[in-house]
Amino acid sequence: MGIPEQWLPVLAVYGFPVAAVRKDPCWGIAAGTWILAVERMYAGGGNGVSARGHFVYPGVLPSIPTRYVQWANRASASTGVPAALILAVAAQESGFNPDAVSPKGAQGLMQFMPGTWDRFGEGSPFDPKAAIFAGARYLRHLAKRLGSWKLAIAGYNAGGQAVVNAGYRVPPFRQTQRYVPAVLARYQYFQSRVAGSESRAK
Repeated sequence: MGIPEQWLPVLAVYGFPVAAVRKDPCWGIAAGTWILAVERMYAGGGNGVSARGHFVYPGVLPSIPTRYVQWANRASASTGVPAALILAVAAQESGFNPDAVSPKGAQGLMQFMPGTWDRFGEGSPFDPKAAIFAGARYLRHLAKRLGSWKLAIAGYNAGGQAVVNAGYRVPPFRQTQRYVPAVLARYQYFQSRVAGSESRAK
């Protein structure tokens, strides 16, 4: 099911790439998630708008520690990865918990497996600053290998080789099929709130 036409101008105002929303299933899901959140906000009696005039994304996004925003902006400047995308991955992976450990052994804010950390990290994966910079380096590596930020997000979840094996598409794994739109929706939310994130994820 497509996005209702009346929402497309609103999505454009809030920075969604309308052409991608029309054609790309991941962007369509991300836009649909955003619309649903706004509709729920209105249904709950609020006006759904923050003091800065932005729609509030209710109940699904943790607040961002100021120092994380600063580090993400620095990591963005050194790698070219949008700061909002770095933060979106961190929010999705750990909810901004620097001490998180997954059942499979992924560690820290950006949920690095030990082998991947050895390649892209410096120091400890539980150091949030180090994790943000390592996450940016890893996303940059994946984007160069796979050709787009969207596929880099998929590679972050499923591994770069899984994306290659899927013909440079989002792999047909249920978790990854849900992960990519979720990160894109978070990215869209953070983009209007984080300086230094002008480079749009595609």
